[in-house]
Amino acid sequence: MSNANIKSMMETVQSVFDAAHAAVESMAIGERIQIKELAQTVGLAVAMEPKHVLGFVNHFVHHTDIAYVTRGKNGGVIRGIKPAKTDKPAKKAKKADPATDATASV
Repeated sequence: MSNANIKSMMETVQSVFDAAHAAVESMAIGERIQIKELAQTVGLAVAMEPKHVLGFVNHFVHHTDIAYVTRGKNGGVIRGIKPAKTDKPAKKAKKADPATDATASV
């Protein structure tokens, strides 16, 4: 590749990251959006198809400090700082009662 190609690609990536940053910054703290929806917003901002910017948007949200990504039912990109995990107290093991234990010898 020539330097002109690399420069053109770097400018495209820069515009995608700038648009992703602006879109996440416009969200309220704690607001959530799906990554695909964010890619659509960024795609409109940079006049590209969402499928072409999805990889860059995905990289941005996983490596930025203004938002974090969660999975599951309430997953998506959430604006703000990821809350610290709380340590749950360990459960005490129950003692086996030989009278009710099905594996006890007869």
